[in-house]
Amino acid sequence: MGELSLVLQMFITGIVMGLIYMLVALGITLVFGVMRIVNIIHAELTMLSAFFMYYLFEVWHIPFIVALIFCAAAISLIGIFFQRFLYKPLKYEILNVLIIAAGAGFAVKSASWILFGPLARNISTIFPGMIRILGTPLSMERAAVALICVGLTIGLYIFLYKTKTGKSLRAVEQDSEAAAILGINVDRVYVIVFIVSCSLAAVAGAFTGMLFAVEPEMGNDPFLKCIMILMIGGMGSIPGAILASLLLGLIDSFSETLFGGEMAFIIGFALLMFILIIRPKGFFGYEA
Repeated sequence: MGELSLVLQMFITGIVMGLIYMLVALGITLVFGVMRIVNIIHAELTMLSAFFMYYLFEVWHIPFIVALIFCAAAISLIGIFFQRFLYKPLKYEILNVLIIAAGAGFAVKSASWILFGPLARNISTIFPGMIRILGTPLSMERAAVALICVGLTIGLYIFLYKTKTGKSLRAVEQDSEAAAILGINVDRVYVIVFIVSCSLAAVAGAFTGMLFAVEPEMGNDPFLKCIMILMIGGMGSIPGAILASLLLGLIDSFSETLFGGEMAFIIGFALLMFILIIRPKGFFGYEA
């Protein structure tokens, strides 16, 4: 019974971690799917959101929901700034965008070290207590974060497939030139894509800061995981990102418990190499 309980605990933890990875990965996937660029500054946006939430909620005692809305708005404005003044002048050429985004990300992270310092901070949970799933304990905050991730994913699906704006996004994804001929404002679509992507990054940062420590390097590991997720699931594929996130979350949970954290990364990377060898496009999507 003890072994069964341990397996169930690892499974539940893996699903929760996979859902958190998914929230970050969906924002990167959406940008790549529509614009064909990898917005590697996404990690820094997630980190900035965690710091914004810490000061708004912990230091200035602004209600959590209000602080979360402010974080989403602030991170979206920062993202639009990068899109409009850094990526657009480069005509969204993927290599040029990668180079300038890497430089911008380094600048943001360096500024964060100067402004916030190396001391790790914590955001108090708004979901205290524990629950049990099939007899296995799970903190309320992890259960709530998992449900929020699922809700946001469903909301993203409804937005993309059931709204006029979402259909415009998918039209630009399929063929931006044809969409422009049909009267779709491609520049406006790009701004909307960044707003949605950055809002997801803001929510992910706020809740990651609640579950873990808030510090300038906190976005690195989730971002590396998300790049692996994008390549496993297929670059630009939202269903692929969801499936790969859950798979990688489970691999991390089982391998960390059984073999340690370093082995978890090795196993995840080995899975990535195996999938790309037998299927270069990943599960679904474009060539990786």
